[in-house]
Amino acid sequence: MKWSLNLRTCWPVLRQVFVSCVVLLVLSSIPAAAQLVDDLIDAPLTLEPSSRTVTGKRFSERSISSPIFHEFTGVAVQVVSLSNNIEMDIRIEENGVWSEWRSLHVVPSATGGTFVGGFHGADVFKNTRIEVRIRGDSDFSVEIVGIGTFDNRANPDGAESLIGVVPVYGKSTGNIIPPNLITRADWNAEGFRGTPSVLANPDFRYMTFHHAAGYSAETLEEGIAQVYAIQDLHQNVRGWSDIGYQFVIDRGGRLYQGRPFLDGSTSLAQVPVLAMGAHVGGANSGNIGVSILGCYHPPAGTHCEQELTPAALDTYTTLFAFLSERYGIEPTLIRGHRDFSSTACPGNNNYTLIPALITSVEELLITGNQSLGAAELSSSIDDDGIVHLSWITTEDFGILKYRLERDYKGIKEFIYTGTDSAGSKEDSGISDDGLVTYNLYAIGEGSREQRISSLEVNVEFTNVYALTQVYPNPANRTATFRYRLKHDGFVTLRVYDVVGRQIVSRSEGYQKSERWFNTDLDVSGFARGVYYYQIEVEGFTEIDFEENRSFVVMR
Repeated sequence: MKWSLNLRTCWPVLRQVFVSCVVLLVLSSIPAAAQLVDDLIDAPLTLEPSSRTVTGKRFSERSISSPIFHEFTGVAVQVVSLSNNIEMDIRIEENGVWSEWRSLHVVPSATGGTFVGGFHGADVFKNTRIEVRIRGDSDFSVEIVGIGTFDNRANPDGAESLIGVVPVYGKSTGNIIPPNLITRADWNAEGFRGTPSVLANPDFRYMTFHHAAGYSAETLEEGIAQVYAIQDLHQNVRGWSDIGYQFVIDRGGRLYQGRPFLDGSTSLAQVPVLAMGAHVGGANSGNIGVSILGCYHPPAGTHCEQELTPAALDTYTTLFAFLSERYGIEPTLIRGHRDFSSTACPGNNNYTLIPALITSVEELLITGNQSLGAAELSSSIDDDGIVHLSWITTEDFGILKYRLERDYKGIKEFIYTGTDSAGSKEDSGISDDGLVTYNLYAIGEGSREQRISSLEVNVEFTNVYALTQVYPNPANRTATFRYRLKHDGFVTLRVYDVVGRQIVSRSEGYQKSERWFNTDLDVSGFARGVYYYQIEVEGFTEIDFEENRSFVVMR
């Protein structure tokens, strides 16, 4: 028996199978959690299994909720689909009779895949059910990942009313340069609905870390579109007066203005008067909300596994340091959204960063990000294994003192502290081969300290016996003897006066080869004059090395 396949006849079926497989594969990479809608609603709803019908090139998928016994004035629904043409409707059951279909306002993510629809109004509903209908292109599937109700009567903006409160102004000067700001005009914000309230009551309390639970953006173009979409979601679905956050950050580290500034400022450098937000229900007064675009909570599923980029983390650190310095909020008052309410926000991947973020902000408040100056640091190594360092200051914006740090094999030690703007230092503290980092720090007013130059020195020594000149020479209180071994051995240090009398004989013990050793000797009790010193290295069978040198003791 022979089988044949007519592709022209079978293509419609094959095409549908192919599209369905692609849809399933791609949908598996779309967030399957309802975090977006969870942060908009007061109470989640449970839906019965949905039914799907297809008419021509459009599908309709419908599902009815379980009974709703609480009062509500609005509904929000989140769906995922690859269709670019999603419509949503609901109808409400009253006394056993279904109402006419009501169209929902739908806000798509600018990068596709996620849609949130909803309505809000003055009508109050209770003891009812709702039916939701999703419509889209029949080539694509759709999944309702979250649905719930909210009640805007008590507080339409989700924020406490502070009418008549006197604005609190931040400090006009400080050590932190704020990030550049993409203003509301830059991202084409819609107008605030109503009159903004003052944020501080009577002061600032917290800085709160959020994530958008979607609406990710890598580029400026995507960021502008996503911030506008979030404003659309907050105003036209949830019914708030504006976007809920004071600030938004994209994954490229760009900072966007959220709520309007009450004094007309157009940059953070003007230390604007901040408006009340709507980002943590019941705890918005004095609370500055900053949201990162994207989704950072792996338990929510694929594509909610993003991690904060270095650029975004740097912006968070600088912004929080600026807000802390200018508005008087201690870094320890940085919070995650989940610290105020039952939510996954800002996502596990972000929430675990908060302790380290607090530390970074505290450190930045000490160092500042306004430059104290700049310097050039150079080095050379002599045959005795001593690193000779020198520096010269090229820019000075208020340097009071300098500190030179050696970072060697994980041990950091300051080897110079002083006021020389052009100085030098000999470092005899390197014992064997390896990479050494030297950092030159400048200290300004208020103990503000910044690294102004850094230098890596690769130290390589020749494997020989060596005894270097005493340091310092002439010596006064302490003389440092420096030597290097070619082979392991027992080391003895001896010191003689000019007539050959032995003044000191000290065993240094058994020492390993191929490294430098420093040993200090108290010469404060020596008479002034010339002395000779000798190093003797004894192997297992004979004296392997012996050398004499001289030094001077001064009084």
